[in-house]
Order: sequence, then structure tokens, then C-alpha cells
Amino acid sequence: MQKINKFIHSQSFISLTIQLSGFALSFVLSIVLTNLFDANIYGDYVLIYSTIDMFAILSLMGYNQLFSIEVPKIKTDEERFGLFIIAKRKSLLNSFIISVGLLIFGFFYLHNEKNLSYLIISSSLILPFLGLTVVNTNFLYSLRESTLPQLNDKIFRIIFFILFLLIFYSFSNSIIVVVLAFLLSSFITFLISRYLRKKRISYNRDAVQLVKKKINNTIYLLIVINAINLLFSKTDAFQLAYFLGADHAGVNNIYMKMSHVINLVMSSSLLIFSPKISKVIAQQRFDLVRRELKKVFRFALPVSLVMLTFVLIFTPFLLQIYASNLYLSHWYSVPLYCLSAILGILIGPAAMVLMLSNKLKALIIGFIFELLLNFLLNATLIPYFSIEGAAIATVISELAVNLYFSLVCYHYFRLNTSFFGK
Repeated sequence: MQKINKFIHSQSFISLTIQLSGFALSFVLSIVLTNLFDANIYGDYVLIYSTIDMFAILSLMGYNQLFSIEVPKIKTDEERFGLFIIAKRKSLLNSFIISVGLLIFGFFYLHNEKNLSYLIISSSLILPFLGLTVVNTNFLYSLRESTLPQLNDKIFRIIFFILFLLIFYSFSNSIIVVVLAFLLSSFITFLISRYLRKKRISYNRDAVQLVKKKINNTIYLLIVINAINLLFSKTDAFQLAYFLGADHAGVNNIYMKMSHVINLVMSSSLLIFSPKISKVIAQQRFDLVRRELKKVFRFALPVSLVMLTFVLIFTPFLLQIYASNLYLSHWYSVPLYCLSAILGILIGPAAMVLMLSNKLKALIIGFIFELLLNFLLNATLIPYFSIEGAAIATVISELAVNLYFSLVCYHYFRLNTSFFGK
């Protein structure tokens, strides 16, 4: 009983609870959007706003990963804040440049498809705030401040979005309702992230001594990694929309969310242990890395198998809630995405180890291979097997790159990142 109480009050359990709650709320949001509007509008929403998330992370120029690599090595809060200031300025400048391009494109697109144009224009207006939200949140993660930033990012943002949708829908059922709800919820989330960061760490800018380390080369490599990895995350949606239509992209997004509950277990564990893993990697103590990874596995794998059981049992019933029959007709894709997630856990977080140990070129090679393989498999399988083809492509490409990363870790560090073995 004492062990159970200790587990319930542990940071890992709190993190997992927050992520699972956000996961459940994302389904509520998709149901609200699909049933208030229609499957096509939800598909448009997935394509535009998931893409704008990609631009928000790209605008960081890799500083979100650099926080994980460098912050554990930095001794003083002033130096840490100096790194944050650099990231903030770079992100703001880059997001403004991207926003102007999106805004111009949105206005030109207005002549062809007004719904998509409104979504594009609104995303360009909020992009700088999204970028700064990611900067604040990831910086707090690197300082081991995870609970409140996670609540803001995973829970509050979606609750605000749903509330604004329901309020505005009582006045209109136009796509503008989605636009306004997204703008307001994103801006409020940014304000909360800024408050949390300033409460944790803030100095007079003139007094801050910016970090003197030469980080430009690292940043350029991280930009490439982000670009490749984010393109991979969107290939399913883009190619499904191209071959089958935006509604299929929206449906596939729901399937991936359902399988993502398994990834959440692993990511919530790594979120807690990654600062400690970063520290021992900085000390070149890879024997201690293996010990920390075993702690992650002991928590993540049993809980993941429980989550897998729930997903497989309840998915058909959940999909009946959606207004479109399309959601239920391809649900066998969900077990395939779940298989990919379980295989990823068993092989282990080799990519994270390579990132924290600054083996970025190996990551670039792996992610390029994964992107090309997934693109080619999608182009081959989607026309014949529909959404199931995209799921099969994901299983094969993610398995291949995870095996590659695990072999690289063993080659460099003689480190076994998998669940099996010593």
C-alpha cells in the first residue's frame, strides 16, 4: 500500500495523468469540431493548425533541444537565462518572417477556398505567440519544472478552445468560430507560459551575461533535424489529403491520437528522467544511463500494455460518437499504429540518448532515411490500402529508424537502449 501511495504521488504518475487528461480532451475537441461542423472542416483544421505547430517549432531553430543538451551543463541561472534570451529573440524573429509569408499566401488563397484561407490567415497572426509558448515551456522542462507547464500546454489550452467554440457557436456556425476560438485559446496559453517562466526565472536583460559557448554549429544541425522530423510527422496527413481528401487526413489524425496514448506513457517517464540522464551523459557515465533507462522501462512498459488493452477494446465504441461513418470504417489502422508505439518502447529511447550526447549527424542520417522511406511507402500503399496503408508505412519506417538509432548508440557508447538485456 505504501508503494502504491508513493507511486501515485510521484512526478512520473502526475506527468502521466496530465498527459492522459490532455489526450482525452483532444478527443473531446475533435468530437466537438466534427459534430458541430463536419468531417471536412475538421480535416482542414488538422492540416492547417497541425502544420502551424510545425512552423512554431521550426521558428525555434532547435533551441528547444538545445535546452535539454546545454542547460544541465550550465552552472548558474543567469547563464541559463542568457541562453533563454537568445532563443526567445531568434524564435520571435523567425516566427514573424514565417507569419508574413503565411499571411500573404492566405490572402492569395482566398480566391480559391475561403475556409482554408481563414485558417491560414489566423495561424499566421498567432504564430509568434505559439513559438514563444514553446520556448517558455521547453525552457521550464529543462529546469525540471514540468507540472504547471504541462497543465497549461496539455489541459488549459484545449479547455479554453472548447469553451470558446461552444460560446461562439451559439452565435454562428461559420468557420470564423474555429478561427476566433483558436486565436484566443492560443494567446491565453502564451500568457500563462510567460507568467510561469517569469515566476521561475527572470533577470534584468542588461545584467545577463549571455552564454559564450559556440553553439552555432549545433543550432544549424538541430534546425535540419527539426525540419526533417517535422516533415516526417506530417507526411501521412499530407499524402492522405492528396490521394484521398482532407476528411481522410482528419480521420487518420484521430487514429494516431488513439495510439499516441501509448507514446504518452514513455514520454511522461522520459520527461521526468531526462534531466538526470542529461547530467550523467555530460559526465560520460553511460553505465548510469542504462540504470536510468531501466527505471523508465519498469514504469513505462507495464502501463503501456494496460493502455494498449483499453485502446483496442474501447476504440470501436468511441469512434461511433463521430458524425461521419468514415471514422469507424478504417479503425483497424489503430492496432497498427499501436504496434509501432509498442515496438518503439521495446527498442528504447535511443534517439533521445543521441540528442543529449550531441551525436546530431547520426540523427540527421536516420531521420532522412525515415522520411524518405515513409514517403515512398505512403505513395505506394495509400492508393491501394487507404488509411491502413499509411499505418503500415509508419510501422515499417519507425521500426527501421529506431533499430538504426539503437545500433548507433551501441557503436558509440556500448550502450544497450532496449528493454531486453543488461
